[in-house]
Amino acid sequence: MIPKIINERLRLTRVIVLFGVLFLSSCKNKMDQSSKNILTVNEVIETSLNTIGDKATREKVKNLVSKANCVSPNGNYTTEIQTATNGYSYFKQVFSYKPESFEAVIENKTSGYSIGDSLKPLSKESLSVIRGHEFQNIVLEVNQRFHDFELIENEEKDGINNYKLKAKDELGKTNFIFFDEKTRLLTEIHFPNPSDENEMIKTKFSNWKKTNNLQLPYHVEINQSGKLYTFDYTKLILNSPDFKYKNVKNEN
Repeated sequence: MIPKIINERLRLTRVIVLFGVLFLSSCKNKMDQSSKNILTVNEVIETSLNTIGDKATREKVKNLVSKANCVSPNGNYTTEIQTATNGYSYFKQVFSYKPESFEAVIENKTSGYSIGDSLKPLSKESLSVIRGHEFQNIVLEVNQRFHDFELIENEEKDGINNYKLKAKDELGKTNFIFFDEKTRLLTEIHFPNPSDENEMIKTKFSNWKKTNNLQLPYHVEINQSGKLYTFDYTKLILNSPDFKYKNVKNEN
């Protein structure tokens, strides 16, 4: 009788221990999952913007003038961009490996022209490509340039733990946006080539420096199916007194 009672108690003890282990394991999994998604989508975006600079400082930016030395598989070139917060931008690239430069004026996100012997309207895909080069504006306006955000998962890239968000761009295409969990800064954007949706282009932001109390990237790298394009900024001016709108319609 006594051995039977002892066996029953041992069996009950094992059951209790087993339930305890399962309960603790369940709690740990929930805690691990919770720790991976500490922030909501809005919190990820807002903390990134506030890391760049406080809202009052960001809202003071009315125009941005930039120039970068660039390297491509074909050779060196420079990229000059002047942007205003109303969507206007002037874009110019000068190449070392060909005589023709490329100039364009964007009136807003749906209208723009390439400048040459005559004005040529830009397609929505070309507008997207040019606006996609406005790297400093993108990090300052990430909540305006993208919509329908979703927090997908946390992902490690190049030794950095990132919040990974999915969002739609101005063409309605799906992009993946990465934010450093530690610094909160935007690290990468992956998006489909506007001319070939089967090709994903990866843009990486680094070398952040303070300019007019705002943290901005001074090095950008584009990886297009293994072809690398780098941008090293030699000039970043916010609210330039020399900023002027280029009225190409009256000039041509």
